Amino acid sequence: GGVSSRSRFMDTAKDVDSKVMQIKFLSGARLAKAVTPSMIKNGYGRIIWISSVQGLVGIPNRSSYAASKFAVQGYCESIRAELASSGVLVHCISPGYIRTNLSQSALQGDGSKYGATDATTEAGADPGEVAATVLQRVARGDVDFCIVATTSALGAIWLRLLCPGILRSLLASRYEESLAKEKTE
Repeated sequence: GGVSSRSRFMDTAKDVDSKVMQIKFLSGARLAKAVTPSMIKNGYGRIIWISSVQGLVGIPNRSSYAASKFAVQGYCESIRAELASSGVLVHCISPGYIRTNLSQSALQGDGSKYGATDATTEAGADPGEVAATVLQRVARGDVDFCIVATTSALGAIWLRLLCPGILRSLLASRYEESLAKEKTE
């Protein structure tokens, strides 16, 4: 599932939107549907889905990826309610940046590989430590939580809830800065 997107939404081919959604959301939904009946039958199980901070706050130039992660968030909320009395717990984890090859394998608008490691990814958390934290938090029963999120990411999540107009303005400024940076490169 290690794919993301790196392009403005107007420059993103429809098949790139579809591919990211297929990999990041629909494949997990199909897997959940395949394994949940036996969990319900046994009266116990855990669906653990890794979303992203970008499933809580969509940032510019990541529309396909953010859409797939917002879908994960909504799906988990919905199926959690449906499975509440079955003994099956649904966990949705929203990490910030982790040192993986996610940006390397990100798709550009035309479907080609981005092929670079973003500075934020390079400075991200260790994948092994993140996995250990996820397992610890799931074991103690946490269902929705953010991990390894930067102060700015957590601030953006709170702004989205409390002052959405300010967040919209900040994200628009971030986008304009990315355009200016492109012109100077």
